[in-house]
Amino acid sequence: MANANSSIDLTTATILIFGASGDLTARKLIPALYDLWSEGFLSADLPIIGLARRSKTDEQFRNEQRDTVAQFTRTGTVTDEKWATFSKRLFYREVDITDESDHAKLKDSIEAVERETIGDIITKRVAYLATAPSLFYPAVQALSRAQMVPRNSDDEWLRVVIEKPFGHDLESAQQLSQQLSELLTEDQIYRIDHYLGKETVQNILLFRLSNSIFEPLLNRNHVDHVQITVAESQGIEHGRGGYYDRSGALRDVLQNHVLQLLCLIAMEPPALFSGEEIRDEKLKVLKTLAPGTKGPVSEWAVAGQYTAGQSFGQAVPGYREEERVPPDSTRETFVAMEVMVENWRWEGVPFYLRTGKRMPERVSEIAIQFKHPPMNLFTTVECDGDICSLVERKPNELIFRIQPKESISMKFSTKRPGMQYQIQPVTMDFAFEDAYHKSLPEAYERLLMDVLRGDSTLFTRSDELEAAWKFVTPVLDAWEKADHTPEPYYAGTWGPAGAAALLNKSNRRWRTPATSKKE
Repeated sequence: MANANSSIDLTTATILIFGASGDLTARKLIPALYDLWSEGFLSADLPIIGLARRSKTDEQFRNEQRDTVAQFTRTGTVTDEKWATFSKRLFYREVDITDESDHAKLKDSIEAVERETIGDIITKRVAYLATAPSLFYPAVQALSRAQMVPRNSDDEWLRVVIEKPFGHDLESAQQLSQQLSELLTEDQIYRIDHYLGKETVQNILLFRLSNSIFEPLLNRNHVDHVQITVAESQGIEHGRGGYYDRSGALRDVLQNHVLQLLCLIAMEPPALFSGEEIRDEKLKVLKTLAPGTKGPVSEWAVAGQYTAGQSFGQAVPGYREEERVPPDSTRETFVAMEVMVENWRWEGVPFYLRTGKRMPERVSEIAIQFKHPPMNLFTTVECDGDICSLVERKPNELIFRIQPKESISMKFSTKRPGMQYQIQPVTMDFAFEDAYHKSLPEAYERLLMDVLRGDSTLFTRSDELEAAWKFVTPVLDAWEKADHTPEPYYAGTWGPAGAAALLNKSNRRWRTPATSKKE
């Protein structure tokens, strides 16, 4: 991973955005590039070229992007002066990447823009594929036929950023990898997972590997279990039902975001802090993943689907009533799993994973729960007015909160003031924004900078991706059968009863994230 003092000449790098008329470009990519430019991380000469089938002028494209940048910028108000300077580097070119006749003029169009901005052809380019997955390979084909895929060197390179989903299952992921490998080398492909660009996620490895008091505790001797939660409060708004009903929670979130978080917690320390070494260790974790029990899928994986309920005090429809969702859909909107990492460090330690839509809160976190001391020497007392009672003692926890407020927390026990030895659970909370008194970079900012630097640490390698798909494929196969029906849960709750049963069978329970209650 590049260090904080590393520098790169960005003046001669062109950014190409395929699918520039889409939502991702407007809401994430252009605002991220604007914020990087505002903070001095991008040269004023950096050309940004949007490519899509719709017909529009440079001026129309710039005006459209100003509206969304003003809404989503992290760094503040977009003034006329700043926008006039930044927007000079925004261009738009109409291209249909499925039409071979457009491929020949693609290179000429891009080189014309480069000459306009710096007076010469630029030999370093980033191609961001913000398109539908079906267009990933055609976009690379278009670049290849336009003779814009060089062999990477210090003086000439192409880096292709590919959004998820990368494949629909193991077979399709392998097929896409094979197709891309015919035109690109692995070091030219950057499979993006925006979760890995979040500040807390990046800090997991630093926290583990630079603090000697924690790393020795993360093993089977001290950890009781690990919970990873990625919860969304939203349902399927804005007509996304058509896409989501072909995907579901398992493909959309668990196969990528959740398993990547698991890897960062479970991986062994790398021999060197480099992209390849870190990805090697993550791959080892994925290869050792196993079901929590040796029985059928139904005994270690739970699918749920939300029904009508209450979300933040408002009545909301069930999944089957959402726009563009079939009324008899059996697509899951919630997944919970019990999995094991079958290696020396984690043998016997269950990892509980869950993700879902229409949950009570939008929150993502990793909670490492430690074992209780071997003897219970003290009592835990809670009082409500004049009534006090003994309650279950709380375990120590280490919590990485990824959103909405990025932080690292520890829960431990102290003595309650008084004449008796009574335990008082307390939380020590480190919030990044409070500590550094500044807004955190958005995930796309960090990831775009890493692509320009050529740092692949936070991007998924092809063998990692295939190992993740291989693990979830038996679950996908089981849930695609005609007799499978996801368990219903009310919108605004933490999922179906079957998810709680996964932990109840071993006298454990899901923790309620700190954003939902006072701890």
